[in-house]
Amino acid sequence: MAGGILNGDGLGTFILNAPDGQVIQEATNVAHDILAVVSATVVDSWGTEASAPAYALADGTQTINEAILEAQNYVKALDGVSDGYIRKMHIQFVPSLPTGLKTGAVATGAKVEQTGVVNFSCAGTSKRYGYAIPAVSDGVLTADRIDATVFGTANTPMDALLLLLTSVATALAWANEHSQEIAAVRDAIVSFRKKRKQLGRSSLEAAS
Repeated sequence: MAGGILNGDGLGTFILNAPDGQVIQEATNVAHDILAVVSATVVDSWGTEASAPAYALADGTQTINEAILEAQNYVKALDGVSDGYIRKMHIQFVPSLPTGLKTGAVATGAKVEQTGVVNFSCAGTSKRYGYAIPAVSDGVLTADRIDATVFGTANTPMDALLLLLTSVATALAWANEHSQEIAAVRDAIVSFRKKRKQLGRSSLEAAS
């Protein structure tokens, strides 16, 4: 499937198109309807790394453990045909977005450089985990600051987000990049993270 484009119609029908638009394969399977990417990092004897992604359609009715097992089977098969060793693997699911989201950015709103950073304490470490909110809205700031108090009522957009990230749901326990579970909000700041390359490509000179 490398080099192709996977298109879905939302009904479980997926068509693989070649770069020239020619249909290579069409498959209809209502259960297998979530795009997944299984990627392995392969390292050769010189220490040079390369990624080996494989694309799949995941069945959302199956367990995460089943998906991991089948992804590991792919990695084992890859290991048998490569002289490199596999250093790590990851699985990425690409579901459709939920309904009710904005369909465009707020025209007069904050740009992505304005970043809210919420620091959390995590289990098993004294280091704080900084969670970034790009284009943090002025409307959720209190006197140009983020109120990092979790009231537990979700009566404001910021409180709803902080409450979600500090709660353990049925399938997800939110954590830092080292798999240490988030415990509590510690503090928060508003920072500015430069995106000069993107800004240069998207900026327009306003007419006088």
